[in-house]
Amino acid sequence: MQWNDIYVSAGAAWLGNARTSSTPSPTAATTRRSARRTTTSRCAWWGEESPADMTVAAAKKALARSGTAADDIALFLHATTSFQGLDHFTPVSYILDRAVGGTAPALEVKQACNGGMASIEVAAAYLSAMRSGPDSALVTTGDKFNLPGYDRYRSDKGMLRGDGATALVLSRRPGVARLLSTALLDDPTHEGVYRGQGEWASGSGEHGWPVNLRARTKQYLERGQTTVPELVQSITVREQETIHRALADAGITGDEVARFVFPNAGRTLVDWDSRAQAFGVTEEKALWHWGRQVGHIGAGDQAAGLVHLLETGAVSPGDKVLLFGIGGGFHFGCAVLEILEQPEWDSSTD
Repeated sequence: MQWNDIYVSAGAAWLGNARTSSTPSPTAATTRRSARRTTTSRCAWWGEESPADMTVAAAKKALARSGTAADDIALFLHATTSFQGLDHFTPVSYILDRAVGGTAPALEVKQACNGGMASIEVAAAYLSAMRSGPDSALVTTGDKFNLPGYDRYRSDKGMLRGDGATALVLSRRPGVARLLSTALLDDPTHEGVYRGQGEWASGSGEHGWPVNLRARTKQYLERGQTTVPELVQSITVREQETIHRALADAGITGDEVARFVFPNAGRTLVDWDSRAQAFGVTEEKALWHWGRQVGHIGAGDQAAGLVHLLETGAVSPGDKVLLFGIGGGFHFGCAVLEILEQPEWDSSTD
């Protein structure tokens, strides 16, 4: 989709303290092996705060940076992939009350790790259709991957999971960046990768903790309907299709993109050669060195990467930035933005 008058007013990221592969822990040996295999040197690790409280902090910071009041918010979207602190709990209401206030509709978005990207397109469409009244939308993410539910080092293969929350304020008023285009695409052909072949559970945790995505993937591959190279190729084709759509709607080519923000995944899950050939992606352009210090923070990698670029002054007015997300199932999302100004933001969490 092409957008003409939707902007990013501000953003913020609330990331955990970096925990290295040598940090003592019950799984230290496994941690070191996982880090070597993924070439992720550390991941963000938060304390006792719930994902909802982390998100409140990120949202407050983004709203303060944008100068947006409760009455300006037309829509609030919160994307998650993990346990939010309580069973049978509505995190969007909690976050809305503590970070925003007001009576804007609040929706939780569940599209796995593509939830943040899906939220951007939904918010843009909502604001474009609403030509009067409140002119802004708040899009947040918040995830933690801690025991007993999730082993950030061993539950999934090729990816170390970090803790983090993000917030973006979208608006019809000009801001630090203009949204040029978005694209969403789904392909459920290989949805069984993260479902496996086990029996359905009658309740959360019935199959035991932590979640074992490695076992589910192994079960799926053992059916013999696909191989790892075929699976990677299928995902790569859909990734490129989604990016091509977004670039076409933005009216630019990959060579014109100054920075790319991809999911913070290990090398074994990424076809870097295909990205380089199709769009001119390099590790430096793709924030690889930043991402391997943070780890995969669920639905928030893209917003956190954009905030990092703006906070560090790594992008200038006129630069084009491409955000790309992928969620198990599989969901694909892309957004292209043009930087309009270089804000004076700091990266502290105070």
